[in-house]
Amino acid sequence: MKNAPTGPQAAEAAKRTEHVLLRDLVHATYWLDDGLQAYMRQHAGMSLPRAQSMMMVYLSEGVDRPADLARQLRISKQAVQQGLKELVAKDMVTIEPDPSSGRQKIVRFTEHGRELRDVARKGLQSLESLLTRRIGRARADALRDALESDWGAAPGSD
Repeated sequence: MKNAPTGPQAAEAAKRTEHVLLRDLVHATYWLDDGLQAYMRQHAGMSLPRAQSMMMVYLSEGVDRPADLARQLRISKQAVQQGLKELVAKDMVTIEPDPSSGRQKIVRFTEHGRELRDVARKGLQSLESLLTRRIGRARADALRDALESDWGAAPGSD
């Protein structure tokens, strides 16, 4: 290899490639969330902080108990409670007693929250279409297939 970096250049090149998958997945998540927030500002006149945005994604998929949100998001129950308190103040969700368990709570969308959820769904569809145009159908399909594959339990979590 004639022009391979050596010395400090090689060390810098190696540093840039460390943990590439993690960095790329985080970058992709931020790209989607930043795009969603821009879409929401344009079409709904508001956006949410990233943590609340992620809560709304899981709520839209039917994760409706605060403890389950905490587990899915891998954050503390207290952080979920704070985020939900802010979503309640924005009239996006309500927190109600779970009829099947007196100790549990259920998070439900308000009418305003359902409207925003529907705008967000359209925004995410728009972003996925844009991504497909930019990287091509085959790569977009391969990305989705790889991310939806069963990766098994994380090492050390068994």
